[in-house]
Amino acid sequence: MLIFDDPAFDEHHQGPGHPESPARLVAVRAALAGRPWIRRRGRPATVEELCTVHAPAYVDAVLATDGRPVVLDPDVSTSAGSVRAARRAAGAALDAADALVRGEPGFVLCRPPGHHATPDRAMGFCIFNNAALAAHRLTGRDGDGARRRVLVFDPDVHHGNGTQDIFWQRDDVLYVSLHRAPFYPGSGAETERGAGPGAGLTVNVELPAGAGDDVVLAAFFERALPAIEDFDPEYCVISAGYDALAGDPLGGMRLSIDGLCRMWAPIVAAVPTMAVLEGGYDPPLLGRAVAATADLLAGDATGRRGPPGVRRQPTAP
Repeated sequence: MLIFDDPAFDEHHQGPGHPESPARLVAVRAALAGRPWIRRRGRPATVEELCTVHAPAYVDAVLATDGRPVVLDPDVSTSAGSVRAARRAAGAALDAADALVRGEPGFVLCRPPGHHATPDRAMGFCIFNNAALAAHRLTGRDGDGARRRVLVFDPDVHHGNGTQDIFWQRDDVLYVSLHRAPFYPGSGAETERGAGPGAGLTVNVELPAGAGDDVVLAAFFERALPAIEDFDPEYCVISAGYDALAGDPLGGMRLSIDGLCRMWAPIVAAVPTMAVLEGGYDPPLLGRAVAATADLLAGDATGRRGPPGVRRQPTAP
């Protein structure tokens, strides 16, 4: 089990009192202390790597702000260290994808998060789409030249509009999101299903405000998991959002940590999986939840049998 973390992630600040703060990772690190996992730092994603899911003009515009605070979007303000943090978060996600192909599951404790970042826009606390970068890497379109099926599972309370946009017309990535609706960012209707070669490979499951384990788990097992089984993924990237948990100040939902683990479990047991941190804005709660799901992810190599119809062995690189 690999944990990707970097001091640069603490250099990203969006202002006093902002919920997406360095305190989030302070709590996560404390919760993971003592676990015998391998720690790795991030590294800056290259321009070429960032451009696999983002428009070159957008990447250039973001990198041109390095070292100075700017406002990239009404919900994305940066500090002098934010671009460095974002590049190293993206690089860590890419390295975690490469490690997963080698059989090593990993958890990327990145800041800033990424699933709202579209090909050409920063949104919702996000600059570069870390999960999408990892998923694209795992498909093998670049590098080893293989063509593999990759699942992106996104249980964050907010719909990952950026990830959906990036893979909207792709036939090698299944995007599955369970999210509160109506809610920010306003996308994620169940009628949004992908287009062209990707038709049917976007699966949005809308949840009502205040939904708890009973509603969320029923939706997952009845509507999300069958789509995952039908797609038969060879790898999975979990966009690990924790703001649907009861007690999160932004989510307005009542999911328990146990309920979240019950969603992760059949995927992790069946498919080689990595996770990339997204939302979750009560630091102590976030720490406990990341520890619980990371423990689950660390069992990926135990050989447990997964649900019928989900592939255990990935295509050889």
